[in-house]
Amino acid sequence: MALDSTGNYFAEDMIQGAAIGAIGGALIGGLATGSARGAIIGGLGGLAAGALGGYWHSKLQQGRDQAITGALSDLQAESTNLQKTQDALNQLVNCRRGEIATVKADLKAKRITREEAESRMSAIRVSLVKDYQIASNIDKNITKRNDEYLFAVDQVKPGSSEKIRTAAKKPAKPSKAGKPANDTVTAMYDQTMSNTLQKEGVGNTVQVIAGLEKETTI
Repeated sequence: MALDSTGNYFAEDMIQGAAIGAIGGALIGGLATGSARGAIIGGLGGLAAGALGGYWHSKLQQGRDQAITGALSDLQAESTNLQKTQDALNQLVNCRRGEIATVKADLKAKRITREEAESRMSAIRVSLVKDYQIASNIDKNITKRNDEYLFAVDQVKPGSSEKIRTAAKKPAKPSKAGKPANDTVTAMYDQTMSNTLQKEGVGNTVQVIAGLEKETTI
């Protein structure tokens, strides 16, 4: 239930990327050339941008400064939901491991037969399949959304996405609390970095769920 609640958040479209990009591009193209052909070309360009970057292009309709401020606010909300997802995944892993340990303990203490133990483990494995389906779908949606944020931060601070992706793949190290950024561009970069690290944590826990079936062996 906890995963479903956060999953609903990440399943929402950040924007109707291609549609908004197409409309905006068509208007710009038409105005620039004064022709229907210009509008069509502009629309096609907008659709291409909508494939990745539709979120940022829609934010830019408000102006660059407002776009950065808005993106930062969205990133902070994203971080809160990423933490909720991580907490739910951790609880789920602990729950399933507890169930597995209980079956093994009952069998070892001869409170149940081996057949009963196998039956209970089979039920746990069925649950694990469902768990993984839910968790992996959420992980995919998180990744798509994070790609949009990485695209956005690249537009205000070129080269940022590569640095963030590289840093996120490195082994985690204890970090000291730094001073809050005093400008929105740096704050946007820092929050995107933090969110990407959170995303990696979620992905790693999803893989833990995928491996729990091995622990059901008696």
